[in-house]
Amino acid sequence: MKLTYILEIHEPQTGFCQVTMNVENISEDITMITMPAWTPGSYLVRDFAANVRLLKARTQDNETIDIQRKDKSTWRIMNGDSRTFTITYEVYSGVLSVRESHIDSTHAYVNGASIFMYLEGYKDQSVELIIKPYEGWKISTGMEKSGENRYRATNYDILVDSPIEIGTHRSFFFTIEGKEHEIAIYGTGNENPDRIVEDTKKIVDAYREMMGGLPYKRYLFIYHLLTATGGGLEHHNSTTIAFEKFEFADPNRYKVFLSIVSHEFFHAWNAKRIRPAELGPFNYKEETYTTLLWVSEGITEFYGNLMLLRAGIYTKEDYFRHLSEIIKMYERTPGSKYESASDSSFDAWIKLYKFSPNLINSYVSYYLKGEILGLMLDSRICEYTKGARNLDDLFRHMMEKYNRDGKGFTEKDLLGALTDISGLDFVPFFNRYVRGTEIIDFPSELKKIGLDLEKKYSADLGTDQPAYMGLGFNNSGSSGNVMFVLENSPAQKAGIYPGDEIVAIDNYKFGPNFLRKLNERNPVIMVENLFGCKPGQKVTVHAFRRGILMSFTFLLGLAPHDTYSIKEMETGDAAPLRKKFLMG
Repeated sequence: MKLTYILEIHEPQTGFCQVTMNVENISEDITMITMPAWTPGSYLVRDFAANVRLLKARTQDNETIDIQRKDKSTWRIMNGDSRTFTITYEVYSGVLSVRESHIDSTHAYVNGASIFMYLEGYKDQSVELIIKPYEGWKISTGMEKSGENRYRATNYDILVDSPIEIGTHRSFFFTIEGKEHEIAIYGTGNENPDRIVEDTKKIVDAYREMMGGLPYKRYLFIYHLLTATGGGLEHHNSTTIAFEKFEFADPNRYKVFLSIVSHEFFHAWNAKRIRPAELGPFNYKEETYTTLLWVSEGITEFYGNLMLLRAGIYTKEDYFRHLSEIIKMYERTPGSKYESASDSSFDAWIKLYKFSPNLINSYVSYYLKGEILGLMLDSRICEYTKGARNLDDLFRHMMEKYNRDGKGFTEKDLLGALTDISGLDFVPFFNRYVRGTEIIDFPSELKKIGLDLEKKYSADLGTDQPAYMGLGFNNSGSSGNVMFVLENSPAQKAGIYPGDEIVAIDNYKFGPNFLRKLNERNPVIMVENLFGCKPGQKVTVHAFRRGILMSFTFLLGLAPHDTYSIKEMETGDAAPLRKKFLMG
């Protein structure tokens, strides 16, 4: 059987693309065709079939073939004796996100899972893709090129795991280890392309050194410079990253961008070639559950920042500041007491991408917990092997063991690999911190590698006894709308509820002057800043709830520490372990 896809973009301003599937010499007389419901790397059912229209099938003689709907994403092609036929359809692509596809008069971004259907039973079939772009547009993709605007993929998984940027974007190239790397930039802001290329190259080279080589023939970075958006999505030999177009001039925000680049690039190993057994071959029709996303995403986040230090982009102070922030976030997330890393991974489909005002009280992200666990695993390996090995050795070992035959790993396999490289039994650790929710003693964890953790109140609070209500706000909306209420906080006990609009505190109008950022990395989430107030002080808060003015009188509590800092210990014998942990 031979299968060829043709992707055409005639009128990009409509948001539609046209897809043709030429099917040759198929054996069935009823062919099942399916549009994926989700895209790998983003664990949310998006039902891409909703964007399909004008699905048709015709024989070689141009006769119409009957099509019957089986379910929300699958159709029956009643091809009968016609073993060679053509399927055509259109897809609307109106979501400018790394997780979906977007087509307008400025470009076309194609995330394959949202565009290309597959033939049931033939996902392992090699395919050819022919792209017919809008006039004057060029094509950037990580897929293997076979001719002018022609590409080949060894199977359907590779086809949809190869995003495509089509348009007038800028392309920049560099070579490492004899392998070409392309950076395709869509959009403009205050970026410095030369610096982006230089720093991206540093990141690639740092991982090459850590992993002992690069696992692909060619790699593509697609950078979308946009407004009011962000994020990244990993692929087999490429990644797409969206970032605020005017934040590149801010040194701290630029480092956040580079940490996303680093994170997504490490997925070329962790998640794409070293993957949980459940994540491939993919079931594109429904949820695919795994308890190991804390490894695939969380430990990738751990390396995403650590490797910026090794690449010379972060200073030690930068990296310690980041570690301090994630520890603070973890300790200020009540949900960490209820949701384990394993459960958080499993619940990704129902929690991570679906905001709930109570999420902070009942859930901890596998990104956050996984990064913490990466730190803890690394420090234990360093400590137990007396600095001979670290977490890098685990991933080199797993790359050798699990990429060779293409099989994924299980939790049992991961435990075995940890023992292989450290000699230590990690089952008790998993019971306590991976499957369990035991409170983490961060000072003791950091002491293993010669680091000291200090918690205090920032000087701009003006007091060493700051007060708090326990409210969170979203800086992108009305300043007084409550985003979340922390569990067991004074505000929750008093009856303040998510969605309430705070208008006054003790007769003072509530506004931006009452707010401050929860942390530097996420400037959107704000918490209240009750300057001049003291713990135990009685206050009256006025708020609107569904248009009705309400008042709440209660005693303020002592705010949690807002400033965490990590420094190297000047004494002790952990300096070699610290060096191994930080620099590999």
